[in-house]
Amino acid sequence: MLKHPYLISAFSSVIIASLPVFQTVVNAQEQPGCFIIDSSGQVNRLDPLCKRDEQHKLKNIMKAQELYQQGLDLARKGQYKESVELLTQAINLNPSFPEAHMVRADAQTLLGNLQGAVEDFQKAIDIYRVRGQSQIADMLLVPLNSLQNEIKFNQEDQGQPEVEDEPEGK
Repeated sequence: MLKHPYLISAFSSVIIASLPVFQTVVNAQEQPGCFIIDSSGQVNRLDPLCKRDEQHKLKNIMKAQELYQQGLDLARKGQYKESVELLTQAINLNPSFPEAHMVRADAQTLLGNLQGAVEDFQKAIDIYRVRGQSQIADMLLVPLNSLQNEIKFNQEDQGQPEVEDEPEGK
């Protein structure tokens, strides 16, 4: 049983009164391409601007892929510092490149930069989750948790005083 039927009626009236506005937006969204709707409801096409932006993004993605491949090759050869540099360039061009974050995390781990590796694994996990690829993200939790435990262990180990050997003769 509805406790406040007048509220439902009021909300329905507002929605019905707004239908012409929603219809304009729906019609505009049906048009393909890049556009903006001005205050009068007129659709203004922005295709030339959008195409330039799309071409620029595509070039960045292709260059990032090239840098990623070079960084991956260097990591396989054990040249981790150089690999991190190239992978950083790839990530700067395409921040949503989870594979680049993963390989850079591995290289940073081998260089001893555990905190940087944690950040890269976390970023890759976030990207995969946003893309709806939770299974891949979940698989990355294993190395992430291992690194976090390693960092915690190192911090605890550094916080304890060193045990000195007992002097001889006592």
